[in-house]
Amino acid sequence: NTHCKSAELQRIMSNYSYLVLASATSPGEMANYSNYTMASHHEAALDLQHTNSMIDFVESNTVKPFIIPIVGLIVGAGMMQVEKVATVGKLVLYFGAQSFMNIFMGWVFRTHVTVHKGFVLPNNQPLEEDLHGCPVGFALTAFQQVISFFCFLILFASLYNTSYKITPKKISTSTEVVSICIFGCVFAMNIALNNFSLGYVSIAVNLIIRSCLPLTTFLSQQTLSLFKLYPEKPCNKLEITLMVCGVLCAGAFTTAKIMGSSASHHSGSNQVLGVAMCICSLLCGSVNLALAGVLGEMKLSVYDTVAYMSLPAFTFLIPFCLIPKPVPGAWPKIFGFSRASDFDILRTVAQISPKTFWLFALSGIFSFAYNIIQFSIVHTLSPSATAFGGNFNKAALVFLTLILPFLQVHKLPGSPYIYWIWAAVLGNVAAFSAYSYLQILAKRQKEAEDAKAEKGFAKQLTGEDEDEQSSSDEESSEDGGFC
Repeated sequence: NTHCKSAELQRIMSNYSYLVLASATSPGEMANYSNYTMASHHEAALDLQHTNSMIDFVESNTVKPFIIPIVGLIVGAGMMQVEKVATVGKLVLYFGAQSFMNIFMGWVFRTHVTVHKGFVLPNNQPLEEDLHGCPVGFALTAFQQVISFFCFLILFASLYNTSYKITPKKISTSTEVVSICIFGCVFAMNIALNNFSLGYVSIAVNLIIRSCLPLTTFLSQQTLSLFKLYPEKPCNKLEITLMVCGVLCAGAFTTAKIMGSSASHHSGSNQVLGVAMCICSLLCGSVNLALAGVLGEMKLSVYDTVAYMSLPAFTFLIPFCLIPKPVPGAWPKIFGFSRASDFDILRTVAQISPKTFWLFALSGIFSFAYNIIQFSIVHTLSPSATAFGGNFNKAALVFLTLILPFLQVHKLPGSPYIYWIWAAVLGNVAAFSAYSYLQILAKRQKEAEDAKAEKGFAKQLTGEDEDEQSSSDEESSEDGGFC
């Protein structure tokens, strides 16, 4: 029985390997592989080298984090084809796209093996451990802007003679030019600082800090209102309390994560630097939203944004790429010193790990595609649904990272830090979910009041109110006659 089961398992694995390779090889190579499997069947033996390599790849840290986002993209795209669940499908697709981009950037900056152990260092000693990640947040963001711009040019040329021709918005005033430059610089700094932080902290820490955007946006708006640059927003004590509680929970999560992992991973000081840069990124995002109210909504499409903001953002980021900074992990051993600029790291990576350099180019293509998907989905949903979707995506990804072992690239901290982490996550999600719910209720109430006022104004213009009043008086007099 054991022999029969072994033979049956070999047959199944052989057929499975055949089907997988059939989609990844040329006909000639497929014929050779077919002959190979037939011979192995004849000898009642199967060389599992290729199958084991494939299984090892699927189970590796490279693929594990991307399983959930890819499933989300596939399921969301399928649900969008069914009218009854199309809206939910859009949110699922949004989750898949946003999670994929977050995980991919975190993988590039922190967990991808850039240099394998055994690499000969400048002191002629071999590298004892794999070198993970590539801390080039500013340089990679600038590189992405250029790649996105060329992707736009290719797409623009491809669709020029079709019914889907892209027509960028015309910029005719100096105010619009200034607004685009300001938006482009703040937007680029937001992305660059976020990318920078991913080289020093985990994706979970990054996401939970960025979940504090409502409070920083509120503070930015109130600060601008002091200078008469923004209308003062009413202070709702319950909303402010919820936001502060959410931020305190985020702080507790970050502290517990750093204290619990600093001994086994990057040094605590480098993680603190990553947290500081993530907070600065959050502030830039808040200022960007506040400036939209100050300078006016430009109403640019995703194509307009790429066409007009990419090159100014690239130019703005160049000086930051030349500033030396502390480098994490084993990078000091590669350079022979502990500080290096993004361009120094980028130049070294191009020499010792060309594959990693091409990942940067791929990230620019992914960024362009993600922005198109995000823009297309967001503009077909209500603002409330979009805000809820963004907050849900962050919370869900943090939860999945904590719950599912195959998504944990690094081992979670032990007791007592893990208990603080769970309590902080639950508190953060509960606080900002309640805040989002209050925002949705307030928006619905305002829309109802606006609709009622507009309806009353329309009745006044048409004289419908007077007709209804006279009709009501006549009915009253008739009722009185019958009495």
